[in-house]
Amino acid sequence: TGRRSPGASARPAATVAAYIAAINRHDYARAWDLGGRNSSASFAAFAQGFGTTAKDTLIILSVRGSVVTVELVAQQTDGTVKTYQGTYTVDGGVITHSDVGQIS
Repeated sequence: TGRRSPGASARPAATVAAYIAAINRHDYARAWDLGGRNSSASFAAFAQGFGTTAKDTLIILSVRGSVVTVELVAQQTDGTVKTYQGTYTVDGGVITHSDVGQIS
């Protein structure tokens, strides 16, 4: 019938959600496997990048094919909050590209 299965567009979003959940658990090895390796030169630099992040809250704004547009509200260990917005591209259950930047 040409209709897409409900999971077709949910998979990229689920990958991004799993990635952020792994970061929140400080399971940087899992986050690395979910695509962090495609956003950083080394695992050490990747993990260190979250050193002052207490918790990320993920808001999925849209999913178009393999591209997930998000807003991230990152509570810092000093109590301040940083907000990021951008996109993650997912292929085969792995984030292959990210373009996420701080907006406030």
